[in-house]
Amino acid sequence: MQNTYKAAAQPNRVMALYANSALSFDLSKTATFADLADRLDRLGEQHIGTPTAIYMKFSMTFEPVTLQAGH
Repeated sequence: MQNTYKAAAQPNRVMALYANSALSFDLSKTATFADLADRLDRLGEQHIGTPTAIYMKFSMTFEPVTLQAGH
């Protein structure tokens, strides 16, 4: 049976809430927290103040796991 779930193709998603707006953007699976901080810093230049909340949705990768009995 083949798993047709396409979660592996979905990027990580970030939503930053500001006092008067909300922004959402994709974040690559290889991004670090430093990359996230840089992105939020650049967005902060366009908005007054810092985000009041940041929500992150991580994509999940489903890969088959094969268990083998030890000898």
